[in-house]
Amino acid sequence: MLQFNKNLNKGKTQLIGRFKLPFSLNGALENNPKWVDENETEKVESLIGHLFTKYLREVEKRKVLYFSPNKKDDHKNPDLLIHLDDKIHGIQVTQFVLRDYLSRFNQAKRICEKLSGFISDIYKPPIKINIQIGTPWDSDEVPKAPIKKYKKLAKVIAEKISENIGKLTTKNEYLNFYLNKTEFKDIAEGYNLYPIPKGNKSNFFGDNNIYIDYGFDNVLIFKEDVQETADKIYNDKNNGNSEILIIWGDERQFMKTEKHIIKALTERFKETTFELVYFMTFVNFLEIQDRVISVNRIK
Repeated sequence: MLQFNKNLNKGKTQLIGRFKLPFSLNGALENNPKWVDENETEKVESLIGHLFTKYLREVEKRKVLYFSPNKKDDHKNPDLLIHLDDKIHGIQVTQFVLRDYLSRFNQAKRICEKLSGFISDIYKPPIKINIQIGTPWDSDEVPKAPIKKYKKLAKVIAEKISENIGKLTTKNEYLNFYLNKTEFKDIAEGYNLYPIPKGNKSNFFGDNNIYIDYGFDNVLIFKEDVQETADKIYNDKNNGNSEILIIWGDERQFMKTEKHIIKALTERFKETTFELVYFMTFVNFLEIQDRVISVNRIK
């Protein structure tokens, strides 16, 4: 539903974009429990410490006795202390997050789930239905509008589902609708309805047989965003009181752009107060069959 053109996000160089598959046998991967919650800082640092210790011992063949959290980790002090090669080293841990991915993802989830609730309060269909809502601007920016505007949109969509439930029940085809431009131009230009095939689950946000995908939820990654994130980490963490910096990230958010990230970090950290800089990635799911931890030494 998101429109792509050369003017998207003010001429930035797009590396890749992602859209959701509408349904699958198991449902959205985002519903899987995380290995570690990014918001639980101490648990994140503990996991990174364990993984880094294992890497140093098994890959770099370094002598590591232990690592421990640093209780005085404020004002650029180490998050962790590690006994490495007969010396105590300080470690700073930080996450590489592109384009405020986590906050954008949570915004999308909240808006879609609210819309789903508003719609099902008016009309709950007897079958599972996916709703894709298109944005009227050439951007993936998050729309800003009052709740009452989304309630109006929900009413329009609920009425169309009710009117067309016969077609949706008997035919596996998209039903497309445009919205009143004057009334809804600041949040949407149109939407489609599609019945989820029996035996499948929606990969969109929602509940009560109503599942929604909004245009701005299709995450884009730009070359400039990679550089800006690398610059921000450098400015935030350089000139600290640690010898080692570990930058970690969730592979799902990068969409195979790791080579661009590694290049940007390598160039940015050519001159730094850190003795060692590493970039560590993994898929942040709790249950995964073959877990791979990728570690790249940046400096």
